[in-house]
Amino acid sequence: MDLQSRPVSFPARPVRLIVPFPAGGVADAVARLLAERLALRLGTPVEVDNRPGASGTMAGDLVAKASSDGHTLLFHQANMLIQPGLEPVPYDIMRDFTPVARVAASPLFLVIDGHLPMTTTQQWITAVRSSPASYSYGYGQPGSPSHLYAEYAVRSMPNGVPLVVAKGETAVVQEMLAGRISACFCSWAAVQTHVRSGALRILGVTGPVRSPLMPHVPTLQEDGMDGYSALAWYGVMAPGKTPRAIVARLATELDSVTNEREVRAQLIAAGLMPVRDSPEAFATAIRAESVQWQVILRQAGARPEP
Repeated sequence: MDLQSRPVSFPARPVRLIVPFPAGGVADAVARLLAERLALRLGTPVEVDNRPGASGTMAGDLVAKASSDGHTLLFHQANMLIQPGLEPVPYDIMRDFTPVARVAASPLFLVIDGHLPMTTTQQWITAVRSSPASYSYGYGQPGSPSHLYAEYAVRSMPNGVPLVVAKGETAVVQEMLAGRISACFCSWAAVQTHVRSGALRILGVTGPVRSPLMPHVPTLQEDGMDGYSALAWYGVMAPGKTPRAIVARLATELDSVTNEREVRAQLIAAGLMPVRDSPEAFATAIRAESVQWQVILRQAGARPEP
């Protein structure tokens, strides 16, 4: 009998959820919401352990080296698939982790300064191509989907388009409102208030399908922009070789949690789309999106920030 299929007793003690983000902010809030509800379903405490630093690799390494008994889990985001293309990481995502479930997706919207005259993606591309130095893209976290999509968007622009890094997504939005940044690939949570006021304008959305957060907004693929199908997401992973029975139990409980009306409402209020996922679907997404992000990295020529 192999390790992953042997009978196990779970949970036998409190579960630790390692979070590679500092306390506060959307990601930490989602992790704590999950931990609270998961604890009720497992009948044991689920303790959030914030381990920020090194673009999430510190937290990832801790879980990769943890015992494969289900009591140490990782709450991470899609950036995890990008980081190995930017710099060496101390683990292999495919080998050292067992996908449990994605719990939320965060589509990124192509947003421009509302004072600009463009109302479609094609109008925006035409304007930028005709005068690239007149426009700029901003992003708030090096190595994030927002950063890569900005790099990818300007990869073939003559003479380049300025890319501006700010201290977080909120800072990017404030720079846009001040007229110092023209566009960004930003989350709905960061821009919704300013889109409603008209200060910012949404042109398109990343991902394979339209977002229920803004169903009238076309995908970038619909507008003829290929290569923007990978989504930003949050998900739970266990160490590699975690027994299937434990993974199945965790996935079932997480599915129940994300299907709770109050949880779904809180996720949507935070600008996220609840995801009901299986370990198999999550594993398939990781394999496919790892390839997509590495293709974007090569074509965009993105490099880690000094």
